[in-house]
Amino acid sequence: MIFWKRVKQAVNDLWYPRCVTVGLPVETQELANRIARESTVSPADTHAVLRALPNIMADFMKESRAVHLEGVGWFRYTINAMGKGVATEEEVSDKQIKGLRVQFTPDRARNAEGGYTRALVPTEGFTYMEWLGKESDETQIPDDDEEEGGTTPGEEDTDDPLA
Repeated sequence: MIFWKRVKQAVNDLWYPRCVTVGLPVETQELANRIARESTVSPADTHAVLRALPNIMADFMKESRAVHLEGVGWFRYTINAMGKGVATEEEVSDKQIKGLRVQFTPDRARNAEGGYTRALVPTEGFTYMEWLGKESDETQIPDDDEEEGGTTPGEEDTDDPLA
């Protein structure tokens, strides 16, 4: 079941439904245990692989390569140079770089209607329910999109898997 709540956007004064995350996040060990139950790999081995994954991904991305986890999506670095634009091409330099971020783009597959479905997004077997409870501190997870404005309501995904 996917919970949602009513949120008013300050930018246009309109109301929208927004997903709500409830309960504690699923941590690495819980993922490892579930993967182990559904495979022939031990929980300890699965946990070790999952713990090694971020460092290995970062090593490849430091080489300016994207990392693709089949069925999950694409990870790549993007540069944040907000507010540091220059007038000419010749003036562009690494001094403008304010920070480095990881961009995630979910995998997608063509559906029966000829459109696309993003990985990790259910296409059937789920329901929506309005969240009427209170969100506690333990349900909150970092959300960089909210700090930078996020996705504009109605904005479409790009066809480029690395965009």
